[in-house]
Amino acid sequence: MVSPGLSKFRAQRNERSSFVLPIVLLWGVVAAAVISYVWIENDFGSSLESLYLLPWLVLAGACVLAPSVYLFFKGEFDLFHPLVFAAWSYVFPAFIIGGVIVAFGLINPYFLTFVEDQEFNYPYTAVLIGLGFLGLTAGYFLPVGKKIAEIIEPRLPKWDWKPEEVWLPGILLLFVGIGFNILGFLQGLLGFQRAEEVNIYDGTLFFLLVILTEGTVLLWLAIFSAKKREGIWYIVLALLIAFLPIRMAVLGSRSSLLIGLMPIAMAFIYSGRKLKGKMLLVFGVIGILAAVIGATYGTAFRNIKGSESRIGAGDYFGQVLVTLDYLTTTDLGKLAGDSVQALADRVENFSSVAVVVSRYEKLAPYEASYGLENNILNDAYTSFIPRVVWNDKPPTSDARAYSDLYFNYSENSFAISPFGDLIRNFGPVGVPLGMLILGIYLRTLYATLIDTPNPALWKKTAYFLLLTVISYESFYALMFPSTIRYIIVIGVSLFFANLFAGSLKKAAA
Repeated sequence: MVSPGLSKFRAQRNERSSFVLPIVLLWGVVAAAVISYVWIENDFGSSLESLYLLPWLVLAGACVLAPSVYLFFKGEFDLFHPLVFAAWSYVFPAFIIGGVIVAFGLINPYFLTFVEDQEFNYPYTAVLIGLGFLGLTAGYFLPVGKKIAEIIEPRLPKWDWKPEEVWLPGILLLFVGIGFNILGFLQGLLGFQRAEEVNIYDGTLFFLLVILTEGTVLLWLAIFSAKKREGIWYIVLALLIAFLPIRMAVLGSRSSLLIGLMPIAMAFIYSGRKLKGKMLLVFGVIGILAAVIGATYGTAFRNIKGSESRIGAGDYFGQVLVTLDYLTTTDLGKLAGDSVQALADRVENFSSVAVVVSRYEKLAPYEASYGLENNILNDAYTSFIPRVVWNDKPPTSDARAYSDLYFNYSENSFAISPFGDLIRNFGPVGVPLGMLILGIYLRTLYATLIDTPNPALWKKTAYFLLLTVISYESFYALMFPSTIRYIIVIGVSLFFANLFAGSLKKAAA
């Protein structure tokens, strides 16, 4: 017998299938803008020599989109399903659309010269990405993750918070998170800057930064789930909306605004709301604008600041004002062209993985001297030793060392992705196998917190946090050690949030 809670969840999930339209619209417009820009600004005929890559990208794209299509026709499409989320939020735009950008010659970074025998290594990269995503899919649909979830889920807390009971704990999490983020900014862990040296508590502080997102997600869930709109509802809504531009301004990231909208989208659809007609169009347009505005601001801010060197907080925010002045006074035509170029540069990460695929065998003898040899296995145990205990602990999967070795430039953190990290450590066979393990974990996560008879508010909050900390741009080696740390932080903070749940309501009574 299927429980009422699970039946309701599945009914809500079927409604979410209509949310696919804004995503298709978003990336369709991005792809159209990129192709149009190439056609107008470049000699299109000179790009034809790279079109041999397109059939391989179509094949890889089919592997990436297949789970989403399957779930859609099965009536189980969920925008934040692990396989769907991985596809639309990063893998498809970064590697499939990114590969199209490479094929058309829209971007020409210096490191493309590092890709030897491009007619072999570009298609080979596309094949590895496709196989890796197939491995992720296979791991997800194996029964292992669901069996693990059946053991874990009954042992989780039975907290059943109502939306009106989480205002106080959500606000407390939000402001505690703001405090940790201010410390992180001052330490160089946030924003377009980097710490000159690693302090013993920086690792702990880095994982505490997630509390801000935790409070944000919980409050957005309460906003969309609340049946009554009282004074506190409007106060929290105004506070959350104000955070969106502030977050973009401080981080200086080209994707920060779009990422800031994800908790809103998740809370909206996980509150059981229906997406029809004008609301679909609104979400699509907002997503497109967020991508363009974020890419434009982030690129301008980074160009004006010049480097990731640490500067005083006052000077840093001075750069924000200079950036805003530049954006409001620059010619609109130039700004539009720069925006498309910035968006293309941000989306495309196919070429950086191709560099790894091309060079990993040749550079393998040098990885030990850079602290990168066998980094997946080494980080699996060294990352659990606190820096307080091991003060001289080497950096965990040092992105700067990786950039220095593979791209001959250590002043930037180039994307590596799990696909690149796995082939470096275990060769081609390691890509689908490593992603299969990740797929098992993602099925465990989804079945434990979402596809469950008791999809409580706290579970939805924890799920979003644990889903989004899986980075398809970073090292595979960091995924599971980081996840365990986040589980501890999220578990402890939600425990304290439960102590305050319903406090405002009780006080009013």
